[in-house]
Amino acid sequence: MSKTCQYENCERGCYGEFCLWHKKRKAINKQGKEAERWTKFRDETVIPYLDKQFGHTCRCCRKGGKLDVDHIHGKGSHPQLKYQISNFQYLCRMCHIEKTANKECEHGNL
Repeated sequence: MSKTCQYENCERGCYGEFCLWHKKRKAINKQGKEAERWTKFRDETVIPYLDKQFGHTCRCCRKGGKLDVDHIHGKGSHPQLKYQISNFQYLCRMCHIEKTANKECEHGNL
């Protein structure tokens, strides 16, 4: 190590401009291939389908805004329906939390 780190007040040795603590690192893609496949399917297929068929509203409380794409029948108990287009619905965050917790939606529309 023949150089000194160029970062302000750092005196560590380095091979390039910066030491290991201050060297800029490349972003690591944290999604695996299956997660990338799901994201692409959701964004390019499911969301346009739900918008066209049902509009951009929560199936339970009928509110719009930011909505989650929900599997009607869970992926764990029904893995064969994971990519079945008819197995999706929009839910707002609160209705989605209630459904996931196996609670009855307070609006009674599920």
